[in-house]
Amino acid sequence: MMKTILQQSLNIHQRRLISAHASKLKVDPDTGVVSHLSDGGRESLFQTIIGMEIHAQLDIPTKLFSGAPKVRKSFSSPPNSSVYPLDLAVPGFLPVLSREAVHAAVLTAAALDCEIQKVSRFERKHYFYADIPLGYQMTQQRWPLAREGKLTLSRHEETSKKKTKKAYCNEEKDVFSVGIDRIQLEQDTGKTVSSTSATGGGTMTMTTSLVDFDRAGCALVEIVFQPHLRSATDAALVVSTLRDLLRHIGTCDGRMEEGSLRCDLNVSIAPLTKSLLEKSKKFEKSKDGDEINPFQDDLPPGTGHRVEIKNLNSIQQIQNAAMFEAKRQAETFFFSEDPTERETRTYDVSKQETVIIRTKEGAIDYRFLPEPDLPPLVLDRAMLDGMAVDEFVRNRLPELPEATVSRLIDDYALPDDMARLISKDPPAIHLFEQAVSVAQGALGDTPASKSIPKVMANWLCNDLYALIKESKQDEEASVVDSTVSSAQLGELVVMLQKGVVTTTLGRKILASIFENEIGKSPRAVAEEQGWKVVSNQDELLSLCRGIILADENEPFLTRYKKGGKQVRKMTKLFMGKAMSASQGCADPEMLRDALDKALEETSADAKL
Repeated sequence: MMKTILQQSLNIHQRRLISAHASKLKVDPDTGVVSHLSDGGRESLFQTIIGMEIHAQLDIPTKLFSGAPKVRKSFSSPPNSSVYPLDLAVPGFLPVLSREAVHAAVLTAAALDCEIQKVSRFERKHYFYADIPLGYQMTQQRWPLAREGKLTLSRHEETSKKKTKKAYCNEEKDVFSVGIDRIQLEQDTGKTVSSTSATGGGTMTMTTSLVDFDRAGCALVEIVFQPHLRSATDAALVVSTLRDLLRHIGTCDGRMEEGSLRCDLNVSIAPLTKSLLEKSKKFEKSKDGDEINPFQDDLPPGTGHRVEIKNLNSIQQIQNAAMFEAKRQAETFFFSEDPTERETRTYDVSKQETVIIRTKEGAIDYRFLPEPDLPPLVLDRAMLDGMAVDEFVRNRLPELPEATVSRLIDDYALPDDMARLISKDPPAIHLFEQAVSVAQGALGDTPASKSIPKVMANWLCNDLYALIKESKQDEEASVVDSTVSSAQLGELVVMLQKGVVTTTLGRKILASIFENEIGKSPRAVAEEQGWKVVSNQDELLSLCRGIILADENEPFLTRYKKGGKQVRKMTKLFMGKAMSASQGCADPEMLRDALDKALEETSADAKL
């Protein structure tokens, strides 16, 4: 009894000690180094070690083993609207492997530079949850479809602190690779939706869980990364780069908010000081009953137990969870005598912290066994539409993102940022190239034709994407959601280059053919609306005089006449008012000349 009370007292003291020092530990998001802040300065204590398992739902018509249609689950979709007997484990129904799933998985493996296995096997991974009616998942953990791949990443974008930092262990390179251990085909689970309500006159609460089986049985590829990552920023970069790649080759839509792409993190920490390394030695090896880490030989000395964080479905969650978990483990290790045990946790968005699901004592015995209802998966000509694996990949795998970026830069002289933005959306690549072809064909071999690619990219990346995002209320909207064709966009740019319409009128025309005049040519819309450039000098001069001499603009004219810096400011203001009064129809250069003349007249009158 006294021993129990003493232990509880020690635990309370330990928690208070950790809490008191927690604010002094900081995790650098870009390097993953956990440091202790004190009056003496900053001391680097631990290095974050991160491995990842990413589940990508394949973008195919049906589920993996049944003919149930794969439905895109938006937040308004009715539950259980696409379920076949096999998905609910009804006896007497056997699995039939989807060829489309195999094709998509092979292309995914090829894009990730994996060694594709010509023979792989399915097996049963047993665990018992309400969202898995079979009581097991059909997967390929021991005999995967592909092994030994890599994902190449580039830190061309700004880091979390808006400047490039060199990550620990990546040899100060902005381009680096992360190893892939394996890629396996497997079933997705159903989705459990829980709600809590008051009962018993408000004295108790009751939690109700309902299961939507529409997702159960959908085809996934699980991509298991080696623990080569060292920071939350790089972990987020892996997910965003992989998402762009899968979208580019058309095997996954990457909609994390809908569960099409989900991430599990494996986070641990390695000591960076001699004293902490000595302290960690007694915990280096797995304890009795622990599962040995398959990547143990590749980890830094003294690396602690890995903690798995399940089902992260946004880039921000991945960053926050990785940083919180590294700090939590460092707090426990640094301020107590025990390291963090092997655990499975989830990320609580509202609390901004990871929450334990189960410890190693509660780990599930999956009881893997070969799937008796499915033969080995053989990638022969019968499976791959009459082609061998190499031939299938060569004929079916599209141009990869980095190759597309290089081609857009080399062939069209696009800036790197625009080339990357267009390459992230495969339909945009086709629209851009076709629109450039239309415009250059109309202009022929003229000086204006040479600037077409940059002008076209600007209209696509800025104006058209803005309309799509506003229409779809989705920051990740695609050109596939656009009603504007390449012929329409090409014709609009030709009109701009020829001076038929101004930029302001061009935006009005683009909005019109996007929202209302779908299918009409930009020229027809301009003619119907009376949108044409006003270039008559007398008309423009009269317009400018009216703007300058208007009563409401008298204070601005007074400021203009004071001279100095006010001349430039007020000229710009009058230019905006004059262009607005012309409804965007005035030729900008000719309007500028007319405004200058009108202002000179006003100044001359003032001197008289």
